[in-house]
Amino acid sequence: MAKNSQNELLALLEEANQAEPTKKEKHKGPKTIQVEEPLQMTGDPLGLIQPKNQPKEAKLPSRVKSKNDIVIERYNPEVHVGLTTDDVEQRQLAGLVNLSAKGSTKTIGSIIFSNVFTFFNMLILAIVVLLVWSGASIAQTTSLVIAAINTVIGILQEVNAKKMIDKLSLLSAPTALVVRDALEQEISIEDVVIDEILKLTSGKQIIVDAVVREGSVEVNESLLTGESDPIIKKAGDTLYSGSYVISGSCYAQATAIGNDIYIEKLTNQAKKYKKPKSDIFKSLKYIITTVGIIIIPIGVTLYWLAPGEWDDIAFIGPNIVKSAGAMLGMIPSGLFLLTSVALAVGVVRLGQNNTLVQELYCIEMLARIDTLCLDKTGTITDGTMTVKSVIEYEQVPGLPLKQLVSAMLNAQNDTNLTSEALSERFGLQKRIRHKALIPFSSARKFSAVEFDKFGTFALGAPEFVLRDSYHLISREVEKQAQEGYRVLVIAHSDQPIQGKELQGKITPVALIMIEDTIRADAPDTIQYFKDNGVNVVVISGDNPLTVSRISQRAGINNADQYISLDGMSDKEVVRVANKYTVFGRVSPHQKRLLIESMKNNGHVVAMTGDGVNDILALKEADTSVAMASGSEAARNVSHLVLMDSNFASMPKVVSEGRRVINNIAKVSKLYLTKTIFTILLSITIIIRGLMGFDAIYPLKPSHLLIMEFLVIAIPSFVLALEYNNKRITGKFLSKIIKDSLPGALVVLFNALIIYALAGDLGLFLHTVEGEQGIASLIGISATAVAFMVLFTVSRPMNTKRAVMFFGTLTIAIFAIFLLPELLEYTPILQIQNVTRSTPFELPQILLLIVLIYSSYPMMFILTNLLKWLKAVARKTVNVISDMK
Repeated sequence: MAKNSQNELLALLEEANQAEPTKKEKHKGPKTIQVEEPLQMTGDPLGLIQPKNQPKEAKLPSRVKSKNDIVIERYNPEVHVGLTTDDVEQRQLAGLVNLSAKGSTKTIGSIIFSNVFTFFNMLILAIVVLLVWSGASIAQTTSLVIAAINTVIGILQEVNAKKMIDKLSLLSAPTALVVRDALEQEISIEDVVIDEILKLTSGKQIIVDAVVREGSVEVNESLLTGESDPIIKKAGDTLYSGSYVISGSCYAQATAIGNDIYIEKLTNQAKKYKKPKSDIFKSLKYIITTVGIIIIPIGVTLYWLAPGEWDDIAFIGPNIVKSAGAMLGMIPSGLFLLTSVALAVGVVRLGQNNTLVQELYCIEMLARIDTLCLDKTGTITDGTMTVKSVIEYEQVPGLPLKQLVSAMLNAQNDTNLTSEALSERFGLQKRIRHKALIPFSSARKFSAVEFDKFGTFALGAPEFVLRDSYHLISREVEKQAQEGYRVLVIAHSDQPIQGKELQGKITPVALIMIEDTIRADAPDTIQYFKDNGVNVVVISGDNPLTVSRISQRAGINNADQYISLDGMSDKEVVRVANKYTVFGRVSPHQKRLLIESMKNNGHVVAMTGDGVNDILALKEADTSVAMASGSEAARNVSHLVLMDSNFASMPKVVSEGRRVINNIAKVSKLYLTKTIFTILLSITIIIRGLMGFDAIYPLKPSHLLIMEFLVIAIPSFVLALEYNNKRITGKFLSKIIKDSLPGALVVLFNALIIYALAGDLGLFLHTVEGEQGIASLIGISATAVAFMVLFTVSRPMNTKRAVMFFGTLTIAIFAIFLLPELLEYTPILQIQNVTRSTPFELPQILLLIVLIYSSYPMMFILTNLLKWLKAVARKTVNVISDMK
């Protein structure tokens, strides 16, 4: 099929309207689109595509040859008949279905590629190749084995997470209601074909480009344009994929599908949801960038400053091994694996608790929240409504209240919780011909119908419907709201509807009291957030007094502090955003503004919602959570979807996020301690070389093997998967660097002491025995300090942590002091260079004991030094103030 621009599709529609009907069309009936004015469809109606990308004007014939060389006859189906089964099958065979090139998640191939071909993996591989080329022993190349194990674990976990996401995404996938063979059918959006007749109702996301054939709707195109003003679409108007229906219903014909839809022609300007701003992601990226910049220059400088000529064969091998030891020590590759695994495990665990994670790092953001904004309906309440009572003020001649409500519901033909409660009480038996209607929207807060003989009737929030006449019933409305009821008014006007406004004098006909059912588990869930320092705020379009009473029953703190935002300017909304707990009569724009204001005041905000009126706020929040039972549009813009639509699942989500982030921050201390002390030690050696001293980096890759396996790798995976519900505070990067620096500095101090006393201990740098002795002392002392860091990370000790810590410590002592002796006469297993090659003499042993014994106190002092200095400074300031 030729490129299917919207101009081409217009040409097709016009040609089909003017052409003689074919035999097939005669069988189907009339094929014209009745519009008030000719369709005006251009290649870029919203003005988002640059001129050079605009499609050329072209006409599309009614008989189209697809890219599969199958000729398809295009025509305009009758709205209430739709395409036939034969039509659908022909279009499917021709490939004219709504398939996009983009998938919902990464493929297994892309997961393998992204895990294997990382910067650090390629760097480790290059270093290992150099080591092998230089004739290094197998013990020096085990970093590649560690990287391979890390990569395999990362791939398996990410594939597992992908399967969970795909499974839940299938359950949450949007569907389309189409007309085929004169029957309405619900199908997957991928099964929609070109020319399909779609039925669109409130809350539905528009999944293909289409033209309205019958009816009218209000749509929001903010996901495309960023502008939230509702736009009325009637017969002949164009609907764009990515927008969603606010109110009303219509039948529309699909004019572009798959990769031909308008949203696909934009370059990164229309996204389903906004990625959360992850502190961990930014921190890891910063670490990668920093280490990537310095690692190669440091390695090359160490090689250049090493003894001997740089091209002397006798020195090339040993110098490469020493430089490689520095470079490999700087790489915290396991840290990125650990982060990926912890997040992937979090995704799987949440999936097992019926929570779909649409963005991996949103787990972190939800764990950091200090403010939770709730929409009343579907979160505090369970989404069911019941009409509790009715107060009639006047009777309409010839139209009892039951028939009036029934006729209004039939005319609106809208499905929502309110209409379901009303239809259950008043029924749907009565139908009256209507001239015009105003569909309900959360901005107007009412709907209206103009009947032929009875005039105009409105149904909605009393103050929005009655306006200047609201005082007539205000006392009764407030009385019922005090009881926690949602109050609706039915009002009458003799004047016809003009546009979307009510005209003339509007008088109340009846009040209808509706009760929301509070979730049984809502009080316990809200108590969880209160206990964990999260402020709960309720934002609703209902009467603030009603919402306040319901919120109080649910146990929300300060729920008596409520305010109505009706008629407030943006500046006034911003001013009150952080002063109240309950906000009522809130428009969708004001919801977004409240979230934005809270964020600007330093809060980390999560928003839960389920309706189209929540979408702007969901997009603005740091983390957005949608209910699966809500609108498709709300699910598509949210980071998390509660598949069971159960608000009680929220504590599990927050707890899982806190477990992941707290544990990553904790074990990052192990990885960065090694990275930082390697960098500091390398810089120290370079400075020594520039000052004219021997510049030999002491540690080979094998010297850090015990640390890599027993102090970092095994414990980090044990600790990373433990329960941890502590509230997250502070910046991730600054916190882990602050925690890692004391241990790294102690290793550096110990190394400097060893270098200073090397001559007195009989360890001379210009001899092989001296170099090996210094390397062994530094390697063992560094491993001992690493175990001290592990001890601080493992506190408070429990049975699991104690077994892990003392088990790895025992294995390490065996490997350092006993294993070399056992393997001394086993050449095939020459790994004694991990720690030492020759036995230590008494002075060296005593120095090692002193260094190990003093390391923990030194680390304790460095950890608390800044805090002590601040305390002294505060006391000094207080003393000076008292003296004045």
